[in-house]
Amino acid sequence: MMLKPDYSAAHPLAGEKVPLTVFDRAASDKFVSAVRVYPAPAPSNDALKEGLRRAVALYPHFAGRLAVDGHGRPFLHINNEGVLVIEATMPTDLADVFPGAANVPDDLYPTPPETRQEKVDAALLQIKLNRYMCGGLVIGSSCHHHTADGHSMGTFYAVWSRAVREGKDFVAPSPFLDRASTAVPRSTPAPVFDHGSIEFRREANRCSSRAVLPVDKIKIKSITVHFTAEFIAELKSRVGARCSTFQCLLAHVWKRITAARVPEPGGVHAGEGGHGLQGQGQTSRPHGLLREHGALGIP
Repeated sequence: MMLKPDYSAAHPLAGEKVPLTVFDRAASDKFVSAVRVYPAPAPSNDALKEGLRRAVALYPHFAGRLAVDGHGRPFLHINNEGVLVIEATMPTDLADVFPGAANVPDDLYPTPPETRQEKVDAALLQIKLNRYMCGGLVIGSSCHHHTADGHSMGTFYAVWSRAVREGKDFVAPSPFLDRASTAVPRSTPAPVFDHGSIEFRREANRCSSRAVLPVDKIKIKSITVHFTAEFIAELKSRVGARCSTFQCLLAHVWKRITAARVPEPGGVHAGEGGHGLQGQGQTSRPHGLLREHGALGIP
């Protein structure tokens, strides 16, 4: 089913055709999938859908579609077509599917579109509610990377959870939706880094020392790591400021993986990964910005 946002009044951006910014175009043209696991008791599907309608009303881009103009340039059409929601009943218990393994079955989230033609006019946010016999719930999602980055999606999921908990009493400030305001070029261009060759013309720049190397997926293995409460508390004690468990563990794992991959001090690891710029350095990203705003990190 296509779930439409719950608007008390027409959204100011309704019907807008929002061009992709330079940051959007630098991001991968793909749907990013994720799953969130909740043991019983979990909210009903009706409560989840009603909360989703209220949350998406604040983020109208998620109810829009990716389209292409007459010059072949993609843009986000905020046409209120809705979010795709699939409901599934699983004939097993949650513990049978997630006994602690790191591998996630592909059927827990909507099958993301692959080709350019499939992506155009497809729901930019797709949700699958998997309900288990034990009462447990797995929410699988797929969202196009041009719509939002990881930080923006995390903020949206937090708003959705609040909307479910608070019901009709839910009130939240609107996120910052003026995507173009953070991509205004200098009146006199002053490029410092070779973004054109690295992020935008990687196929034509294979001789670069930072070219992406082909990866044999057969050699990639998932592992499960258990961090004790004492270890996490010790990590947090080193920070000296308020931080989440996720932030501490992410920083720890990033440092350890980098140390293992770089053979010598000062060496450069040839791999790359995307990361958001929220809260890093002197970036001008407004708080609550819904948009792709990332960079390629080379540890």
